[in-house]
Amino acid sequence: MSNIILHHYPESPFSEKIRLLLGYKKQSYQAVTIPIIMPKPDLMPLTGGYRKTPVMQIGADIYCDTAIICRVIDRLCPDDTIYPTGSQATTTAATHWTDTFFFRVCVAVAFQPRALANNTFFQDQEAAASFMADRAKFTEGSTQLTMDFETAHPYFLGHLKRLDNQLESSEFLNGDMPTIIDFSTYHCCWFVHNIEAIRDSFSPFERVLAWFERMSAYGQGDLTELEGSAALEIAKNANPSSISKSGASEIDQMQVGDEVEVMPIDYGFQPVRGKLQLSSMEELVVGREEEQVGEVAVHFPRLGFRVTQLAQLR
Repeated sequence: MSNIILHHYPESPFSEKIRLLLGYKKQSYQAVTIPIIMPKPDLMPLTGGYRKTPVMQIGADIYCDTAIICRVIDRLCPDDTIYPTGSQATTTAATHWTDTFFFRVCVAVAFQPRALANNTFFQDQEAAASFMADRAKFTEGSTQLTMDFETAHPYFLGHLKRLDNQLESSEFLNGDMPTIIDFSTYHCCWFVHNIEAIRDSFSPFERVLAWFERMSAYGQGDLTELEGSAALEIAKNANPSSISKSGASEIDQMQVGDEVEVMPIDYGFQPVRGKLQLSSMEELVVGREEEQVGEVAVHFPRLGFRVTQLAQLR
């Protein structure tokens, strides 16, 4: 079994992206099922405040955001890479657009009245109220997940049509093998397709449905459930990977050991604070220490996050 621990919950679309990738890579891993809403007592000690789902743990190294989680998995399991050489710029741009704008479109489609009317969760008024209050706090100060259904629906159908046309000449979106773009597109489509009341939205797009079946056939890998307390103990008994800084002086003038905070730029403005260990073109790493887990290194992708010296915030 690999050392990967995935902190997730079944309904999370970004978690489905990682579960599918682990299935594609034929990996065994452990998984901690975390609550959908706060509090998340077995996750916050690891991340230091970051609360988006999923989070990947390898010992005392904590990886936040699927952009870096996917790259780490691909590095650990390099066979059938999902990052083809020669298209790094276009692949990164297309994936980021899919994970941000198109996901925002899919959220609006998934929460349309026709979908909510048949959702048993939202028929429980207390549970629905708790969920909405949690998400309001989670997205406070941001407009990045806000789009009404009337605006989103044409975008959704238009992109499905373009995907359908593109899949006429290949089995996957970038050729004969799946790439990171397939996995990002899949989890967005899965979020909508998973809702039976609106699944007919895909009916006109036969090639998209065939691609969806090819992707889903990879499964979710060999998953073993793990208690959150056990994951905390694993972190406490491990040491973070040794990291040396590269190229940071040209980017942000920060030094290893500076007290910093890292935070998403779209939503989920809950900062993670600690000592800077790495600030490169691709990755940010913050070292933290907490009684429950000891020393941990929290990893973020550069794209989609900002890092600020705490001295500048005082």
